Amino acid sequence: MKLITVLFLLLTAAFVWADETEKEEEKQKLFEFHGEFKAHYRWSEDSRFPVAFPFRPDQIPAGQTSVFLRTVSPGSSAEISAFNLIVDVTPSESIRGRFRVAVVDLYNRNPTSSDQTVNLKEAWMMFGRRTEFLQDPEGTHVYALFGKAPKFERQTDRNMESYGLVSTAFNRFEDVQLQLGGNFGENLYWRAQVSNGNPVFFRDPNALAGDNGNDDLLLLTPPQLHLNSGFPILYDAESEEVSFHKVEFGGGIGVRLQSEDRERGLDLLGFYYRRDLADTVDLRGTFYGGDLDLLDGTGGISLPISGDDKEEYGANAEFRWNHLRVFAQGLHQEMAGLGRTGYELEVLYNAALPLVWSASGKQLFTFVQPIVRISSINNDFGPVRMFVAPSMFWDWKKYDIGVRIGIIQGVDVTAEYSINDITASRPVDADEFLTTLRVRF
Repeated sequence: MKLITVLFLLLTAAFVWADETEKEEEKQKLFEFHGEFKAHYRWSEDSRFPVAFPFRPDQIPAGQTSVFLRTVSPGSSAEISAFNLIVDVTPSESIRGRFRVAVVDLYNRNPTSSDQTVNLKEAWMMFGRRTEFLQDPEGTHVYALFGKAPKFERQTDRNMESYGLVSTAFNRFEDVQLQLGGNFGENLYWRAQVSNGNPVFFRDPNALAGDNGNDDLLLLTPPQLHLNSGFPILYDAESEEVSFHKVEFGGGIGVRLQSEDRERGLDLLGFYYRRDLADTVDLRGTFYGGDLDLLDGTGGISLPISGDDKEEYGANAEFRWNHLRVFAQGLHQEMAGLGRTGYELEVLYNAALPLVWSASGKQLFTFVQPIVRISSINNDFGPVRMFVAPSMFWDWKKYDIGVRIGIIQGVDVTAEYSINDITASRPVDADEFLTTLRVRF
């Protein structure tokens, strides 16, 4: 509610500020409404890994003789994952904002299936102009953004429904922030950010987040599982409250080389973030605490943590050559002395298809877009004997292969297959096939 109140005041100020500007400019559409609907067919390979932690008999789920890490929802399923409502606000050329509400949001429940089904994903206002890759910078300028918004180093385009390991672990969710930035001419730009800080938790990197610590595990004896735990990795969960108790500071410097027609270019960005971890963070849908509380484990069996520093540094490289697009990101993170390194590389080619016209006059099969993504996370800690979630310190590689096909304007289908190569003490097979029907309007 605090965030909504502040944004409402900023929005009011923006309209007052823009009132004089609009007298000299052409009037433009103040509000634009968008929607997005997603439906899926999903198949997840059934795999399980025994947990050595000494659970009591009354903590073992019904129908099991011991506790396992297991595929979140094995087998086949058809499901509706999301209905997004988006409102873009543009009082003037130098002021804009976005509000995005997700309904259902099955694949982005944070961090368990007990999370709310209606969620405010984005709510921000920006004053000034932020130049994106392959846009004309039109001289030197600055901007200021406030609200719940993506971090500046996050990949702009979502080309598959799945996420890579790096995009899952480090910047999947938006953060409540004040972001400043600008550019120096055509080639140099900068970013600075003060934010609430996304709490550290853990989730499975495939489509569904597993149920780790939801209420049914405490209230029912024996525990009843709605979804299994999955094979969770550490990740930056969604900010659910505006507290700024442990403020995160970040910044970045970038270089852009672009052709005059803005069809080809290279964008390089280096970034750095730092904050202090909280002793614990309350998260909706789980009785586990985030940040240090999670890393400290349970039952006296902890990861080898020291201190409360959390910092990460890395770089992005984005390359476009007409229809070819390449995005790469690599970074290193330290959390309370626990180090890990990750990289992600995505390559796609967007090709227009020959025109095929239906009887109604609408164009069918508008484009085809094959995509390949490789991602990896290597941990500098573990293994820890009898730790409650051994998947936290597994080294992991993930290969995603997919194709997106445009059916008609605003409607496309994406088919993708994920291969997980996991380094554990015994084989873990966690492959997944996902088909997505997406309708935009």
